[in-house]
Amino acid sequence: MSEKDIKENVEEVKENEEVQETPNNVEDKPYQQIIEDARNDLYNSYTTSRRISNIIMFVVIAAIVGIVFMITANNNVLKIVGYSLAGAILIGMILYYVLSRKKFPEKTKTYVALVADTINGRIFSRQGFKDIQSDKEEKFQLDDLVGDGVYNNVTGINSRNIVRGSYKGHHFLYGEVALLRPAQKKQQVPPLFVGRYVSMPNQLKFNGRIIITIKNEKEPLDLPNAIDDLVVLEEKNEWVVYGKEGTDYHALIDNKIISKIKKLEIGNHLLNVNVVFWGGHTAVYLSYDDTIMSVPFDKPFDHAAFEKSFADLQICFDAIVEE
Repeated sequence: MSEKDIKENVEEVKENEEVQETPNNVEDKPYQQIIEDARNDLYNSYTTSRRISNIIMFVVIAAIVGIVFMITANNNVLKIVGYSLAGAILIGMILYYVLSRKKFPEKTKTYVALVADTINGRIFSRQGFKDIQSDKEEKFQLDDLVGDGVYNNVTGINSRNIVRGSYKGHHFLYGEVALLRPAQKKQQVPPLFVGRYVSMPNQLKFNGRIIITIKNEKEPLDLPNAIDDLVVLEEKNEWVVYGKEGTDYHALIDNKIISKIKKLEIGNHLLNVNVVFWGGHTAVYLSYDDTIMSVPFDKPFDHAAFEKSFADLQICFDAIVEE
């Protein structure tokens, strides 16, 4: 897909939006400005807190040097003053810790929730999305995704921002997920998958499953590893299709769905795509880099990167929904 095609996809998404009343509209600010203002506020609070902590530490160290001198001096008055100062500093440090220890974590939690709500408002305010619900406490369980038959040997799962709703009358499940592989001694092991996940029921009827992968040919990442029972049905450049031997996947999956999936382009922060079809269930795994998957903190919010990722999601929803 050319850069022109990418821009057209993004513009098409924008044109098809049905803007609903969200916190973004109420504040009359673009969603990216809401996030960037909150990020700036949090980061400034963090740097100010660090600066204050460093100043306090410097003062405490200087005071300790003076206190040691007074306590060890052959002078009762200096000893009394030294012990008094030591007690005052200890009490002051305890008070500072008690008063400040929850302040930044609570502000961070509020910021993360704001980012999730604001981005969800951007994604799910488009035409066709309805009954959007999100529970900040809900987490995926390992069985929820392992059953898709895309990844195996998964030892743990991290998830956030799980959203349920309907798109064009079809229920869906969405979330941000990391699937973890077994740890190795003294070696950092990369996850099996980090990215966005979408699942939706389908009306297909066949045995087994079909996995379509769009990979980075130069640096393949997050490739499916639960494919020992499958064979390669088709492979051309970055496009790979896995299924049971002898399966005619073109006869099972509509060419319109295939054509829409092929609109997804690896690059611009999208690292890999896995789409798995079962009889009755479709799931999409979109692997992204840290720009998309990390909550913006020390670097500005990358509006262009997120817009491209939203266009990717729209392509996926349009591909797997059955109209």
